[in-house]
Amino acid sequence: MDQSTNQDAINAALASLTTALAQVKQPTVDATALTNALSVINQQQTALAGSVAQLATGAQGLTNGIQTAGTAASQLNTGLTQFKTDLPQLTTGITTLANGATQLASGTGGLTTTSSQLTQGFQALNAGTDQLNQRSQQLAAGAGQVAAGTQQLATGTAQLSTQGNQLTHGSNQITTGLGTIQTKLPGLTTGVTQLTNGAQRVGNGLNQLAANGNTLTTGNTQLTNGNQQFASGAQQLANGANQVTAADQTIQSGNQTLATKLGSAAKQGQVNPSSLTYQQIAKPVTTTHSDPDQAANNGTGMAPYMLSVSLFVGALAFNMMFDLYTPREHPKSAFEWWCSKAILVLIFSLMESTIMLGLMMRIDALTPIHPFATWLVLILTALLFMTIVAWLNLVFGKAGAFFSMVLLVLQLGGSAGTYPIQLSGRFFQMIHPWLPMSYSVNGLRQTLMTGNSALGELAILTLFLTLFVAFTGLFFLRRYPRLAQIDFDDPAALKATQSKLATHIQRRLRAKASDGPDLH
Repeated sequence: MDQSTNQDAINAALASLTTALAQVKQPTVDATALTNALSVINQQQTALAGSVAQLATGAQGLTNGIQTAGTAASQLNTGLTQFKTDLPQLTTGITTLANGATQLASGTGGLTTTSSQLTQGFQALNAGTDQLNQRSQQLAAGAGQVAAGTQQLATGTAQLSTQGNQLTHGSNQITTGLGTIQTKLPGLTTGVTQLTNGAQRVGNGLNQLAANGNTLTTGNTQLTNGNQQFASGAQQLANGANQVTAADQTIQSGNQTLATKLGSAAKQGQVNPSSLTYQQIAKPVTTTHSDPDQAANNGTGMAPYMLSVSLFVGALAFNMMFDLYTPREHPKSAFEWWCSKAILVLIFSLMESTIMLGLMMRIDALTPIHPFATWLVLILTALLFMTIVAWLNLVFGKAGAFFSMVLLVLQLGGSAGTYPIQLSGRFFQMIHPWLPMSYSVNGLRQTLMTGNSALGELAILTLFLTLFVAFTGLFFLRRYPRLAQIDFDDPAALKATQSKLATHIQRRLRAKASDGPDLH
């Protein structure tokens, strides 16, 4: 140290330092020792100031961490309190608590880092000693401050000594609390996870409760209605029990009356039997017999069958004698062609049925119960048989006559005209419902002898007639386009008809042929 330049300032500083040391009751030392002491004091003061600053910084970081932890704990408590109303805030509080713990750990790490910085400060202090000689002018100004600071240092040192133990104890508690928090943090995380799962289950349960609320309400309503019905049924059961009690009393009264009356009836039931009494018991009723079938003789019983056979034979004879195909002149349409032949069939059927029924009633004394119904059945049967035989002859030609004879034979055996159909063979029983003569025989039996209604048989005969009339009309409809070519231009076809129209057409052809050479 250069004492020649700033001797006055140094002397003033030494005086002030001496006064300050006297106040703290420090022994008087020489300048060299004082200088060394000052150097040591400056070093310690600088180190202490750095340590205090670092300690304040660490304490501030620790305080911030503790405040953050307290804030997180407060938020956790708030989130737990508001769990029922705001479940997502719990997760936010947990996140905040984790952040606070992270910051607390960061503060602890910062405290460790500060220790490293303190060491670096001591190293910087050694480097700053070299600059002390350059700062001698500031030493005089700082000497007074050193004296004041020394006095404050003494006071602060006493306070530091007094509260140092408390600070150390508080730091130990903080360290212990941090360790406890770090130990309990996994359990707290697990509990929070379980709490979240429980909250989800509670939410699912609430959703299920909301979804099934209507069902629960409906079931409650049904339960209420069922309780009302149960109460009503219980009331009815009570009323029925009362009625059963009353009926039981009535039955007992009736049994007593019956027992009394049976004795009186036994006395009144004593009779003196006679021959008339025995006759009454032996023949309690009389019988009478009435037969609605007025078949006076075998001829009347066979009349339905023979009349039907006669009508079919008449149809065969008519188709052998009359040509139901060749028209007398070229028809304008197929319907006109069919009508020209159907009129002949209708006239012959009316004449045949009327003459046959009249002769049977006049000569054979046939007395039908319903004459008009009998005549109607005969006409319908004659028309049906004529239509069937005519259609077979038109479609199959000469083979159609053979098929007509086969149909007659089948109807003779399957119409049940002589014996009930149950006495015939299996084959005739099978074809019986499909034969027209079966319904004509049954219909004539109803109108001639039994007097019952024959509407069912008339309906089936009408159905058969409609079917074969349609078949016959279809034949004329298909043949009409070829009528001119086949029946009027072919001499062989005209000769085969053997009718007056064929002879007339042949004469015209001969006349036309004879006029031909003259004109040529």
